[in-house]
Order: sequence, then structure tokens, then C-alpha cells
Amino acid sequence: MTLATMNLHYQAGTSDKVYKVVLTMKDGIYTLTAFWGRRGKSLQSQVKGTYPFHWDAVRAMHNLVASKTGKGYRITERVGV
Repeated sequence: MTLATMNLHYQAGTSDKVYKVVLTMKDGIYTLTAFWGRRGKSLQSQVKGTYPFHWDAVRAMHNLVASKTGKGYRITERVGV
């Protein structure tokens, strides 16, 4: 079940990138997955971590988003957070 999603966008010069962070829960385990790539293209994905507690997963999600916004990404959509 998807609990939260954050979409980010970065555009500078010829660079037009998207970054998406999704928090899901299955069988009591929370999984944080990131998707990234150029806008309009297929996105790559990677599991960034699994967590036994909701708050640990939310903290990791916020830390990941903070690292991206620190590099110039803007949050474009926030669902469930």
C-alpha cells in the first residue's frame, strides 16, 4: 500500500530531471523507493531502505528529499506527507 509520495523537479540549462520518492508498507515493513531520470523518459528506480517503524521511514523520506532540494530540486507534488 502506498502511504506517501513526493515528486521533485530540477531544470537548469539543458537539464530537465524528475525525482520521485515513494513510501509503501507491506506486511508491517515500510519501504522507501526512489525513481529518477529525465522528464518524459523511463525512470530508474532503487530501494533506498526498509524500516520496521513508520516514523523511521518518514524521517528517511524527509532526509532524502532535503538532500535533493539542497541540490536545487523543487517539490512539485506531495501526497500523504
